[in-house]
Amino acid sequence: MGDISDLIPKESQTVSAIYDHYKKAGDRGFLSRTLSVSLLGRPCERFLWYSYRQCVKPDFPGRMYRLFDRGNIEEGRLTADLRNIGCTVHDIDERTGKQFLVTAFGGHLKGYMDSCILGVPEAPKTWHVGEYKTHNAKSWKKVVKDGLKEAKPEHYAQVMIEMKLTEMKRALYLAVNKDTDEIYSERVSYDKKEALCLAEKARRIIEATAPPDRISDRSDFWVCKFCDAKALCFPNDCETPVLPIPSLSCRQCCHATPITEGEGKALWSCRRTGVGCPEKEICDGHLVLPGLIYFAEPTDHGTDEDGTEWIEFTNRDGGKWRHGKAASYVDSKELMVLTPVALMSDVFNTAKNLFGAKAKDCYKSITTRYPEEDCRIPWRGKPEDLLDAWKEMYDEDLRTLEPVTTQRTTEYDAVERTGGRVAIVWKMPRPILKQQAEIRVGVE
Repeated sequence: MGDISDLIPKESQTVSAIYDHYKKAGDRGFLSRTLSVSLLGRPCERFLWYSYRQCVKPDFPGRMYRLFDRGNIEEGRLTADLRNIGCTVHDIDERTGKQFLVTAFGGHLKGYMDSCILGVPEAPKTWHVGEYKTHNAKSWKKVVKDGLKEAKPEHYAQVMIEMKLTEMKRALYLAVNKDTDEIYSERVSYDKKEALCLAEKARRIIEATAPPDRISDRSDFWVCKFCDAKALCFPNDCETPVLPIPSLSCRQCCHATPITEGEGKALWSCRRTGVGCPEKEICDGHLVLPGLIYFAEPTDHGTDEDGTEWIEFTNRDGGKWRHGKAASYVDSKELMVLTPVALMSDVFNTAKNLFGAKAKDCYKSITTRYPEEDCRIPWRGKPEDLLDAWKEMYDEDLRTLEPVTTQRTTEYDAVERTGGRVAIVWKMPRPILKQQAEIRVGVE
């Protein structure tokens, strides 16, 4: 009998269901509205800018989200431990029912303190910022050996900013070894110069309208190798979309500006509408920050007679294209699916010219509803001959007909007309069929 081990599930349905729960809950909360104090100590400002502008979203499995939750569970234990030895510990803000919030720059820099502590045995009369972290055995030993600043610069930066924003001069850092349950404590003194440098770093990131320089030009550099922003920093023109981000938001729009003054609600203003930016959905005027387009430079911009704003980009090879909401331009949604190779192809530009004037954006699958094997294909040929072919067959101008639906993908542009007729222009070469355009007619 052959080996059937590959057919046996690696984990039970119960475990899978638990991990799925953590995965769904974790994914929902990972696009932050602010620059997190807990991330500010990371060495790469480019990553921090991408994170703040919602251009990256980690893809952790459910098991990892559950592991992260271990730290939340440990917070309650450590608070109880401190109270048991006589410390006064405030871990909940009575006004909000949550941990104490610290903010700066209008709320665009934000963090939550684990606690405020009085009665620490080494300095019982001094208030301390309380910060708790869990570590595996290797990480814990490094903290014990080298101290917080050298071993965990992110955690050091976090307590430094928390001290600055609360005006406390000491912090108590408690590290728990998850393997042995050993506890390490370190009292950290406030360093004004260090805190000011971190605050200035946060301001640069929040106010920047383009990605900062990469920390390295090598994708295998230790900081870059497993970074969630690797596709943005080291894209592949043939495989990586023009805009490889998880979702569109006002954060990536050149009209949006963070409001860094006020009550700390992390508000954004829109230069186009004159009001605050929405939390979830983008508007029709969405224009991607030019700095996010890695293979082209902005060389012109303007507004059409109908009020449509656009940015003209010039590619490395000299080719030009316009980004905007008009049908003949490339909009923000298309930038998320088109690769630079597809965008710069002659076939793609021909499709834009043919379909752009009246085409409506629609991302439902036309080719699925009109599969080649179930359709009559009365014509195949070159994209530039498609208009004449349609005119000869139907005595209609393809450009002036109102479409039923349209679809634009990385592979093709398709337009559905009344009577079950579909015109398709393929953007990428088709080795088997030399023709790059075709007309399909649905057969009942």
